[in-house]
Amino acid sequence: MFIGWLRGDNLKQDIDAFEQEKVIDKNLVLKSYEENPAYCFGIYEGEKLMALITAYAFDESILINNFYALERVESSLKKRLFKLLLNNIDREKTLLILAQHKESLWLKEFGFLHYHAFSQAIFHGGGVAFNFSNATAKSIAQENYQKSLKRYDYKAFKEDRFNYVTTAVMKQSSLILSNDFGYQHSYALNRSLVKISPWIMESDALSDAEKFIRGVIYHRGLKKIITFIPQVKEITDLYESYRFELIGGYHLLYLGNKPTIDLEMIYGL
Repeated sequence: MFIGWLRGDNLKQDIDAFEQEKVIDKNLVLKSYEENPAYCFGIYEGEKLMALITAYAFDESILINNFYALERVESSLKKRLFKLLLNNIDREKTLLILAQHKESLWLKEFGFLHYHAFSQAIFHGGGVAFNFSNATAKSIAQENYQKSLKRYDYKAFKEDRFNYVTTAVMKQSSLILSNDFGYQHSYALNRSLVKISPWIMESDALSDAEKFIRGVIYHRGLKKIITFIPQVKEITDLYESYRFELIGGYHLLYLGNKPTIDLEMIYGL
């Protein structure tokens, strides 16, 4: 096994092969590598990519935005990969990661602390009875979404993430819904799977949030839809009312200074 920086010369082909065995956000991996290859590491068995991790730096924090490993990769190797990242990043900044429960247990060995519990929300496709009129559609089809994105994303995360969302996360399949109370971005991970990320709303705009969830189901509902949501009652209740299955066991963790994130604004991470 080789553990080191991702091999850029053959990265797209390596990611394509990796994707045959595990669902990943291929575009986000490639964009993160383009932004800063020094924050991107992998485990290789010969020429085969077995695991990868990438991070994206903001002014005050660093987000570990991709962490994938094939099933046969042992925990000890995952820890070595993670340690390599920690040894090569700016440790003066707060480090953030959304991790499954099993991963969170050994991540705490590195000093990570629990910030908040999250769930994966899954819409399995099919009809949900609701009215979605042309007037409703127009009310969340604001073309100038940049204003809402800048305003509410910064308010939620206390970071300027505009370039990250618009250059690293957005892709050809992106659908952006927005109004004066927030914005929602969704995109295709593959032919049958859509992810909502990010979706940020003013914390007291629940009626508008309902318009957005109807919008994404109306436009994307023939496919499976996933996202990750904080365990905040108003948010979980909204998803459950539209037949999303909620699976717990996810944790937002941080290392360093405790961040100030308005979880009541995060409807999709």
